[in-house]
Amino acid sequence: MDFRQWLIEMPITNFQMVGKWDKSGQGWSPQDVGILTNPAAVEKIHKRWSNTKDNFDFYFVKQPNASKWLEQGEVTPDWVKKNLNLDIQPNPNNITVIFTNNRGDEKVPMTAWIMAHRMGHAIRRNNNEWGNFTNELERDLTRILTEAYHYNIDKNYYSMTKNDFRKYRQDQNALLILANSIGTMRSARQNNLRNFNELAYELLAQRLLTGHIKFNPLPRCITPNPRKAWGRPIGQQYCGDPEELAEWNEVLQSYADQYEYLLDGVVSNLEGKMYVM
Repeated sequence: MDFRQWLIEMPITNFQMVGKWDKSGQGWSPQDVGILTNPAAVEKIHKRWSNTKDNFDFYFVKQPNASKWLEQGEVTPDWVKKNLNLDIQPNPNNITVIFTNNRGDEKVPMTAWIMAHRMGHAIRRNNNEWGNFTNELERDLTRILTEAYHYNIDKNYYSMTKNDFRKYRQDQNALLILANSIGTMRSARQNNLRNFNELAYELLAQRLLTGHIKFNPLPRCITPNPRKAWGRPIGQQYCGDPEELAEWNEVLQSYADQYEYLLDGVVSNLEGKMYVM
């Protein structure tokens, strides 16, 4: 089987570059251009996506004004024609994603993983299945913080006084610490998740590219207060009982199975639709 035929049979059935890709700019870094125009790097992207069950059509657009359309979400062919001056008809059997840029706080090159992560940002708008997944993810990890570590997350921030906002930031930091601790993807291992919400996009990428979701065991203790002295956290520690944490680790793995099911539902409902990242 030659390379072209092999690509046809991969989940990425269309990998099309649109515009002038001879230099960086217009929402794309030199690293992005180097990756997306390198046959060996593109082959690697195809291989990394080989575990997904669905078929994808990817378009990478580099032309004036295209990059202003950031995380636009689901679009129609008419919208694409009007705003990108492109005639793209989505394949009813595939998921079509148009990448107009690779801008973001992470500032990482457009690898196979980042494509999957960015796709999550594109599909999140007005998506009930995605909303159900992210709500369950936050609810489950909040439950672990509350019952395993006896840390109280306050959901009532109506007045948002100075103290309310401080507590809200601490609660979000507690969720982030837990996410970085249990996540097995590179961003979590390096403690680089920007905020708790990024975990959902990373889990989507993990499911798409590896075929499964896997969590690390729960940490013995967490320190939600981000204040530090001499490089060390100085806030209160919340520690779980070792025997109880062992039981919660079993629960956590059952959560992983459930998230795989929910994300499969998210992705299957994208079929025949077109999205702009």
